[in-house]
Amino acid sequence: MKIQKAALIGMSSVLLVGLVVGCSGNNTAPASTSTGAASSSGAVKNKDLKVMRMYHPAMEQFKGSDTINDNKLVNVLKEKSGYNVKFDSLPKDNPNQKISIILASGDVPDIMWIPGKSDYFKLAQQGAFEPLDELVKTNIPNLSSFLPKEILDASKLDGKMYGIPVRVAQKVGNGLLERSDILKELSLKEPTTMDEMYTTLKTIKEKKNLAPLTGAAGNPGAFMSSFLPYASAFGVGTSTVTKNGKLEFSWLQPEYKEYLTTMKKWYSEGLIDQEFAINKDIKDKMINGTAAFGTVYWGDALTIDTSIKEKKNGGTLQYIAPVSGKSGSSGFQEEGIPGNYIVIPKQAKNKEGAAAFINYILNADTDKFLTYGIEGQDYKVDNGQIVQTPEQSNNIPWRTLYFFGDSDPSFNARLKVKGFLPYYEPLLKFKQNREETSYAPSIEAYDTKFTELRNYTEENALKFIMGKRDLGEFDKFVQEFNAKGGKAAIDAMNDWYSKKK
Repeated sequence: MKIQKAALIGMSSVLLVGLVVGCSGNNTAPASTSTGAASSSGAVKNKDLKVMRMYHPAMEQFKGSDTINDNKLVNVLKEKSGYNVKFDSLPKDNPNQKISIILASGDVPDIMWIPGKSDYFKLAQQGAFEPLDELVKTNIPNLSSFLPKEILDASKLDGKMYGIPVRVAQKVGNGLLERSDILKELSLKEPTTMDEMYTTLKTIKEKKNLAPLTGAAGNPGAFMSSFLPYASAFGVGTSTVTKNGKLEFSWLQPEYKEYLTTMKKWYSEGLIDQEFAINKDIKDKMINGTAAFGTVYWGDALTIDTSIKEKKNGGTLQYIAPVSGKSGSSGFQEEGIPGNYIVIPKQAKNKEGAAAFINYILNADTDKFLTYGIEGQDYKVDNGQIVQTPEQSNNIPWRTLYFFGDSDPSFNARLKVKGFLPYYEPLLKFKQNREETSYAPSIEAYDTKFTELRNYTEENALKFIMGKRDLGEFDKFVQEFNAKGGKAAIDAMNDWYSKKK
């Protein structure tokens, strides 16, 4: 689920540029062992650039005398781009403080990363960033093929672009994972509807004497993620739904009460793991076969599958399509919506050079170079195809520090070399549901209350399912939710949504 933060002091420093994704990667060999991209610095006289990126753990992975500003890849990058680039990083903790100090000092980098939607829009509103519309037209032509128009439009303030969203290539995260060996043992078919899932769970419970559906709701936000396929079957798997032309919180709808009623029934009949509310992880239960179904991140699926094979217990896994409800609703929430931004500060000394360098990094040949490294050292070419071993990939883990977002081919290549691709790709074919508020600008009344409202919903959902609060009080819960700021939050979001349509 998406967690939005609004206050400047609450800036997130999380970036998913380090690992993930695409459907069919482009791993054909580049034209040369260098970047293969022509320099974009020709028309720009000032060749000096300063780049201040977000902290990433890869910064701790340089070996020997290598640094972020002096290693075999960045040196080629500087040579081929024509720019003398100096990279620096925001601190790991409290990066907002550093950003505030830098912007107030006047000694600003030419390119800067801003973590978090709320902070980006607040600083843009304060005039801290250079408008990019003209610079994009003249100096960043590659942007239009790197990010879709809808994502770029979502970064605009009053119709003007002040930042470039850091592209996230991961399109899906969780999936409904099944211990297919258990179903095969009992001659059960893969369930496709909620009714079929109920029948399947009942049979496994009776024949195997285990709670077949597990989940992990022990951390904030985890309940909604863990049980999202079943909420989606009732049409309430996203934070908001559209009704009568307006956005409404899904958690207040009659369909959400129906969903909770079904989960309560399954829980009371022992079909749901009785420890789900305190579980922080379900990998062991899927590995040991003490559960048959669970919502599992594709990265964890590799861990589970590897452990099962090591145990040689005959277990097999597969992702199955999210089960559908009576209305045909199903799916997971779409991912890949950027939450971090690349900006050119208003006081930057080399704005044109900054834009041209961004364009160079977004070039497909530069992307290949940063993905694979140098031929003969970091990969080889076999019949026109790039072949890279896990060891070679692991020798240059810091290469992702130079991306300005993740391309599908690059993400896909890194997944493949790490063994994740067989667990990620099957999820792409399943339905993904759009969360409309992901495309909204920062809206303070909504952003500042979202996490509190979500946590309050989860707290009460657990009580309803486990029988600690009667579902007859659902309407009272709705009133409590709105009194905590829910109505004001959705009203503010609808002010944007009504103008967007």
